[in-house]
Amino acid sequence: MNRQDLFEYKKNKKWIESRKEKIEKEYESIQKMITNYKENTKMASEKQDSMAENLAILLDMKLEVLSFSIKLEEDLNKIDKALLKIKQPYRNILTDVYVKGTTLVMVANHMRYNYKDICIQHGRALKMYDDL
Repeated sequence: MNRQDLFEYKKNKKWIESRKEKIEKEYESIQKMITNYKENTKMASEKQDSMAENLAILLDMKLEVLSFSIKLEEDLNKIDKALLKIKQPYRNILTDVYVKGTTLVMVANHMRYNYKDICIQHGRALKMYDDL
């Protein structure tokens, strides 16, 4: 394990969150189409085709996010096992920053350290993680 694993996990988590937002927007659009369909059962075939296409896109996006989420969960399990080997407070710093997604400023505030000390400890924590 090395720090790149932590960076990748954080990036992938953000990607999944953005994809989920996009899926929600697509879902709302499809819901509107379904409502219109129910109100007007004699919908033109173009609208039916459009709705079917949007549903297919939504399903593809959900499958993509689901498979990526499974990989992300596997990565998190590996990261958790590695973090258990790191002593405190370094473990908490890495967990807060890379797993929970908080900033170093927030970590410093939460742990009641000054920002400069947290930055130094963060660097040490990354070094410990690399050395596993």
